Amino acid sequence: MEVALECIYGCERDDQLSLCYDILECLPQRGYGPETDATALLHDRVDKLEKHLSVVEILEKHGLQKPISFVKKSQDSAEEAHQLMVKLCRHTGRKMPPVSETVWKGLLQDLLEMQQHVYACLKPDTCHQVFVESLLCSSRVENIRLAGQYMHCSKVSQDVPVSLTFRGKASAHRVAYDNSVDLVLAAAREYFNSSTSLTDPCMNLARACLQLIADRPPAIEEELDLITALTQLDDFGVHILPLQVRLRSDRLSLIKECISHCSAAYKQSTTLLSLASLLRVSGHDEATRRGQVLTLLAEQALQTLDFKTSYIHCQDLMAAGYGAAWEVCSLLGQSEGYGDLEARQELLAFSLTHCPPDNIQGLLAASSDLQTQVTSIDMEISESDSLKVCVSSPAGSAAGTAGELLHRTTTKTMEVLTTTGLTTKAVLTAVTDHRWWKESLNYLRPLQGHSAGTAHQDRLSENSNLERQGCSPFYQELIDDPFVDLVSGLRPGETEKANTSPLMTF
Repeated sequence: MEVALECIYGCERDDQLSLCYDILECLPQRGYGPETDATALLHDRVDKLEKHLSVVEILEKHGLQKPISFVKKSQDSAEEAHQLMVKLCRHTGRKMPPVSETVWKGLLQDLLEMQQHVYACLKPDTCHQVFVESLLCSSRVENIRLAGQYMHCSKVSQDVPVSLTFRGKASAHRVAYDNSVDLVLAAAREYFNSSTSLTDPCMNLARACLQLIADRPPAIEEELDLITALTQLDDFGVHILPLQVRLRSDRLSLIKECISHCSAAYKQSTTLLSLASLLRVSGHDEATRRGQVLTLLAEQALQTLDFKTSYIHCQDLMAAGYGAAWEVCSLLGQSEGYGDLEARQELLAFSLTHCPPDNIQGLLAASSDLQTQVTSIDMEISESDSLKVCVSSPAGSAAGTAGELLHRTTTKTMEVLTTTGLTTKAVLTAVTDHRWWKESLNYLRPLQGHSAGTAHQDRLSENSNLERQGCSPFYQELIDDPFVDLVSGLRPGETEKANTSPLMTF
């Protein structure tokens, strides 16, 4: 018996299994002959040999031949035993044509037998995990679905006790929920990282693995979202390897690429915000993520001179109090092409609140200029409304005639007022005759004496129907058929009932 054992264990060849069994059959059985401590020990070693040979037989059955000496050396090494089982399962998974479900189930039984007879250094749970992991990594959808039968795919299923019907069967034991999630994630990431594009078959395998977990914890959801994000990136013309997407530390740069590839991306805020969420831009900080994306969209809209859309994005940013958007708000607020002055004031006020101290002075100047424009426009509107009131309230036919005259002459008067500055400057520059000035000034002095008053009353009667516009002699060359008022003032204490309106006399 000692010689037989040494011969069998000393053989390094992996094709001598049949001869090993032949030698084993020649050995005496326990109970024959005298029983001593030495013979008992030899029979124990022979029993162990039988178990070693059973492991070699299992390996040979699945096409992974090993010498019996390997089994003896590795029986106490958990690492080598684990590697052997992984190698056996992966070898089975690579067979062509692919093995059936029955073969896979038989393999699990063989793994448990190996663990029970020889590799007691491993736990049964380890055998199940190795088996499930091999199914998940077999690159076949049917095997992935089979793996789901040997896992707890939700916390609820893990808490449900195993039915007495399945007790004692291999299917009764399942991989724990937490370990199942880890195995699924590892397999899905391997498929995802090895994919060359969104349409790569490995991408479907990754999705099939992730869909095994029914309750979808955050880690599973994140992987599924990453796959969905590839579809939206492709829609925006961003073609990139899936592994590059996973390794991209600055996920916001992917949103920037989408915007650069699509000139109208700023109009698709809902889609881009969804994409940013799928990519986990800024991690789980939703407020920052939304602010960053809307800032990019507001900038693009401003570059294309779509002020209205840019302002809509800025409104959302201001409502959310996203201070980092002060710069794009200031740019839109200072855009002369944007005619909504109130909106621009609001934008500059927000920018002043959130900008760095070095930018306050420039923004204050811009805000002051904008306020001046708003005030000027308000005054013009107020004056226009006053004129409309005067024109639209006649009293009788005479008042109606006066109103029409006022309406006609007001336009001319405004034209005169707008050019008075330039005309006066030209006159002062061109006229150098001192006598001309002396004669002209006489017209500006108040006439003295009763005769002057009488003459003035006579002249007023000439324009009693208010058909001609009254003016000073200084402006008579500028108005067609004017009524020249030679008297520009009265002596103190005198009262004059003039028919000329202050709005028509300069």
